[in-house]
Amino acid sequence: MNKTELLANIRSGRKQLEAALARLSEEQLLAPRLHGGWSIKDLIAHFGFWEGRIATLYGQLLRDEEPAADEPPLDELNAQAFERSRAKSLDEVRREERDAYTQLLNIAVNASEDALFNPQHFAWTQGKPFAEWIENNTYGHYEEHAEDWTK
Repeated sequence: MNKTELLANIRSGRKQLEAALARLSEEQLLAPRLHGGWSIKDLIAHFGFWEGRIATLYGQLLRDEEPAADEPPLDELNAQAFERSRAKSLDEVRREERDAYTQLLNIAVNASEDALFNPQHFAWTQGKPFAEWIENNTYGHYEEHAEDWTK
């Protein structure tokens, strides 16, 4: 993969997500009908949490900072993010997610090919290109949850 393909995938995945969400009413977006009592609003907040987290991670790596090594397990991080976003309005959640997505998209646009695709560029990524983190937290993440908004 190269930057052109990465950007095309990010934008295409985003377009599919937005089209799917546009078909849902506000009532459908707020209904707690997903696993664990989540709503589509909660899922949007989940996307925003991870998009923002990866944007922050990239900044840390650029500054040669070591990301925290003693992070809670994935399920616990997701539960914490869920609790923090529960009381937020749908508009607030959508705005925050859109901002986080835009930050991550801008990283993909502005980062060098080396920073994105060289698996050795950032030692912290342990031999994986940073583009994988972007993929897994944009279009790959949307695909992972696609059945949630088609239920």
